[in-house]
Amino acid sequence: MLNSKTVKRFAGLVSVSLLLAACSSGGTDSEASGEINVFLIPSPSSTSIQSFIPGFESETGIKVNVSETPYGEAHQKQLLSYQQKAGAYDVAQFDNSFLMPFCQAQAMAPLDGYLGDSSEYDIADFSQSQQDYGKCNGETLGLTLSTEPMIQWYRTDIYEKLGLKPATTWDEYFNNAKKVQAAGFGGQIIGFGPNVSWWWMTMVWSFGGNLYDEALNPTVNSKEAIAATDFLKKLMTVSPKGASTANSDEVTSKFLGENIGAMINYSGYYGSVLDKTINKNEGKIGTAPMPKGSADITHLAGWNIGIPKDAKNPAAAWKFLEYVLGKSNAKAYLESGAAAIGRKSITTDADLLAKFPYLAQLEIPSSSRIERYPQIAVWPEFEVAAIDAVTQVLNGKSDSTKAMSALNEKLKPILAKEPK
Repeated sequence: MLNSKTVKRFAGLVSVSLLLAACSSGGTDSEASGEINVFLIPSPSSTSIQSFIPGFESETGIKVNVSETPYGEAHQKQLLSYQQKAGAYDVAQFDNSFLMPFCQAQAMAPLDGYLGDSSEYDIADFSQSQQDYGKCNGETLGLTLSTEPMIQWYRTDIYEKLGLKPATTWDEYFNNAKKVQAAGFGGQIIGFGPNVSWWWMTMVWSFGGNLYDEALNPTVNSKEAIAATDFLKKLMTVSPKGASTANSDEVTSKFLGENIGAMINYSGYYGSVLDKTINKNEGKIGTAPMPKGSADITHLAGWNIGIPKDAKNPAAAWKFLEYVLGKSNAKAYLESGAAAIGRKSITTDADLLAKFPYLAQLEIPSSSRIERYPQIAVWPEFEVAAIDAVTQVLNGKSDSTKAMSALNEKLKPILAKEPK
């Protein structure tokens, strides 16, 4: 999943991925035996995966070697390894925001053949939007390792005291926050700091706008994008001290550690709710769908995991993925502390819902349009420009119309560099 250090993180990957695209080659199948090398990124998902290794080794006789690399270096390290075609990794975890660079580099092996033959993984247990989450150009390059929509979090005790219900629209969300603030609490919190792009693009989509059109022309100067930016600034007036510079992790910590009425953030942060060192409001945290604007959208994020094209033991790699992420271990995987994977059999399980109420938010209605981190290679440069423009508005140095118009012009040459 994206973390607070995502901004500017893969600016160097575009050139590497283009070079890889010219020289990539696929792996070959082998017997499901021997050993595999698994590349993971420190996270609850990584910890959970590793907890299944002893059982897998005992059952299959396949030895599993694990290496972990911090998020900031992980994707660059993977791409450089794939460029060398050394077959260093048989299984690799990656953030969905890197799916496009990996796709353009032809770094990951398509998994559709495995999926079509696997009743244990059972791809039909996922909604169509979930099935498409790891696809590029119609091929599945990564399995879903976590399902993390942007959702609404709220303090059940504060809302009950004030007679409030979770908002269904953005106007309701703001009005709730005003009432909570008037009662002496923090009204709401989102990340106005270095990760502000996450919330800004969410609101642009929700307000009916887009970041660019099908021809890759920027459209952030639309009336919808301007209205979304204005609303983002409006939310600052009902936010607690410190919100203006908070990153995503700090937003979560403040919401769970202070008296703040509501938060908009990814569901993947639910692990922090279970951490008593972070959550000082145990038993008082509720979740609900994100409020709707003129468009019904779900901003979806999360991890993927797949098999590199140069893997030396792809058959054993698939056997490992099937064992850890298949239906048989689905409940155990969730209960091991991982961010939830949105299988229908998980999100509708009554016992699990009683234990993890937020799972209901992972059952995304078919009526809701899925939006995810833009799958363009030039996104890092785009995001930096967007953050700068939005920050100018939030700091009062520019109004939304001027800032979005200037940003639109700045994005034209950036999007023009996107590989065709």
